[in-house]
Amino acid sequence: MTTYKIKIKTGDRLGAGTNANVEIVLFDGSGKHTKPAKLDNWFGDDFERGHVDVFTIKDDTNVPEVAEIKLRRDTAGLFSDWYVDQVEVMNKNTKITSVFPVLRWIRPNVDLFIARHDTFLPQFDPRPQQRNAELQEKRSLYEYEEKIPGLPVQVKNVPEDEVYSISKKWDIAAKKLRLRTEKGLDKIFGCGPWKTFDDLTSVYSSYFKRPKAVDDWKSDESFGWQRLNSVNPNLIYLCKEIPTKFGVTEDDLASFLEGLTISEAISKKRLFLIDLEILDGVTCFKEYVCPAPIALFFVNDKGQLVPVAIQLFQQKGPDNPVFLPSDPPNTWLFAKMWYNVADTSYHQSVSHLGTKPTS
Repeated sequence: MTTYKIKIKTGDRLGAGTNANVEIVLFDGSGKHTKPAKLDNWFGDDFERGHVDVFTIKDDTNVPEVAEIKLRRDTAGLFSDWYVDQVEVMNKNTKITSVFPVLRWIRPNVDLFIARHDTFLPQFDPRPQQRNAELQEKRSLYEYEEKIPGLPVQVKNVPEDEVYSISKKWDIAAKKLRLRTEKGLDKIFGCGPWKTFDDLTSVYSSYFKRPKAVDDWKSDESFGWQRLNSVNPNLIYLCKEIPTKFGVTEDDLASFLEGLTISEAISKKRLFLIDLEILDGVTCFKEYVCPAPIALFFVNDKGQLVPVAIQLFQQKGPDNPVFLPSDPPNTWLFAKMWYNVADTSYHQSVSHLGTKPTS
């Protein structure tokens, strides 16, 4: 007889707790498994929202290291919906613990199989039928609609799983209260337009610490850091040649490649590109402009990624200059700021809302 200790964390969401009957089966990965075991602590109110419940079960089958679990619930009780964050199983004989991230609603009278880590590429998912059923359900939950003609589509209704948890809502409320106490909201919303940089930074209080970017946001090193650590780190790619539509020349870059030619920098894998061509021709509100830039970056001898050329629109020409670090400081700064406008537009419409067209 083998004893197993099972810890289940119910999610902190509205309606996440359940009064339903819950069963679990433990698998070893080769087909061997325990009998279905009902999870129920006598005289206990199990599976309450945000709580962790601990159960002990015994079974004739010894699963030294649990590789997969199966959860199932019925519709008993007044409230049967159940959202599970995580399940942790320990074989008390071997002392081996396995953790299973669930992070989903457990549907009634459906066997839900969860493997450790629970992350697979589609072609490697051992349970494609379960995957397809979940995808079909998500298609009905994550519907799109074009709320503003000509602009990217948006989620029709925010699904329940994307709503802040109860504790997060309380945390936001507490922060608002503290901001009011420290007059932070007055600084943000009640003082009219910010006229100086100091006006902007004055909103930071003892609660919201002054961010590092306040002191180095103008630097090329900070701009390069954003390409790897900010909202769109997957856009940058190794430059193997300069695109013909990019009007940068050897003479333009001579001062910024630390003695290398363009071909030498490419061969040493020190040049990188970002091309936001997907934004070309995007519909904007009247009198607004959305650039579709191409930017070239160089890895310097300090190992820092820095910008060396920015073209704000796709096709080179006399009305579409290439901006360089040698331009007047404010000109170069504005080129980087306009690039960040495009970076934000990409993030909101593609990375964030997931509206990138497929071929």
